[in-house]
Amino acid sequence: MTDTGSERPAPPGDLDADLYDLLEALSKRDLETVSAVATYVTELEAWLESTERDATYPDDVPERATVSVMEVAGTSYRYYQWREGDEIRSKTVELE
Repeated sequence: MTDTGSERPAPPGDLDADLYDLLEALSKRDLETVSAVATYVTELEAWLESTERDATYPDDVPERATVSVMEVAGTSYRYYQWREGDEIRSKTVELE
């Protein structure tokens, strides 16, 4: 690998101490391992966004509704879905 003279990136400044230790340990791993972890973290982020639950639901949505976050044409939406008897109900709300 060629030294390009660039400095190692600094971790975000607002992390818990245990995460700094984790990132320091990761920085000592080989490129393949770091790449695999990066892929996992990206997938984890997408999963967390898609399953995120808001503390408050719209007035007409029960708290038992499942919540997904999706993006369409650059706009993010929260999609609520629940069952009422034999019917499946849903509501989509644009995120601000």
